[in-house]
Amino acid sequence: MYGRMQDRTSNPRGRPGRRRVGAAAMVAGLLLGLAGPVMAQQGPAEVIRSRNVAVEKILDAAGDPVTEATRERLKDVINGFIDFTELSKRSLGKHWDERTPAEQQEFVDVFRTLVRNTSVRKLEVYEADRMDYPPAVVTGTTAKVTTIAHKGTKSVTIVYHMHKVGNEWKAYDVVIDGASTARNYRDSFSREIAKTSYRDMYGKLVKRAAES
Repeated sequence: MYGRMQDRTSNPRGRPGRRRVGAAAMVAGLLLGLAGPVMAQQGPAEVIRSRNVAVEKILDAAGDPVTEATRERLKDVINGFIDFTELSKRSLGKHWDERTPAEQQEFVDVFRTLVRNTSVRKLEVYEADRMDYPPAVVTGTTAKVTTIAHKGTKSVTIVYHMHKVGNEWKAYDVVIDGASTARNYRDSFSREIAKTSYRDMYGKLVKRAAES
């Protein structure tokens, strides 16, 4: 969710400087810029760092204004390590199991479009002065990767909840200052379904995705 950050570990002498990197904000938290064979060899923390470097390079090369082609590249990189099926499942909660396989897949497809499009709506939110990377917590095939983004006197803590899908680490939730992306979506979807129905909620989601 931040783009102009200085990685403290890359500036060992503490010299002042600013650089752009990427992070996932709503959620989610999470392609094209990160090749599959490379990602397969990386641990979860390295996946996050590599994504940040890829976003940095794209933004540095793009200049202003950012073109639509650049935005499409950013969508791929920012969201490329998200497990949208798992994020969708957690975001729908109990309503996921009530859906047919076809309904589940159409939900994933529309939800992915919405998240990808909104992730580059305001690129100014990708700005910070420094990004810190505390040690990741890896337990078997699951991991928690924490990043702390600093801007001025303020900071934002972003925690990526990840698991292994095949040989790749994928994020299924992004928690920003304690707010879970999956939980926020689940609360919103559940309220809408309770007021109307799943089909009505899904219809509104399709409209939001198209407008985004």
